[in-house]
Amino acid sequence: MSVLLMISIGLVVLTFFLLILEAKREKEVLVKVLAFDLIGISGVSLFLILYTLYGDLFFYNIALLFAVVGFVTAFVFAVYLSDMSKEN
Repeated sequence: MSVLLMISIGLVVLTFFLLILEAKREKEVLVKVLAFDLIGISGVSLFLILYTLYGDLFFYNIALLFAVVGFVTAFVFAVYLSDMSKEN
């Protein structure tokens, strides 16, 4: 196992936990949504690193799933905020 890949995994996991803490302590909704979106991006990067490390296509497919779900949730939330601003 490459030292660089181990350092990358450690940094992504650390980022993941820091984003969870930020999402829990923040009161503003937009910051929470951004934190959860970045958690999804961290998940994608973690699974792509695992795919690079092990070469198993399972990790690649999970990374694609995380990316699609993250995109759809961000899109739905943007549409929801757009509709909310039109009502006010």
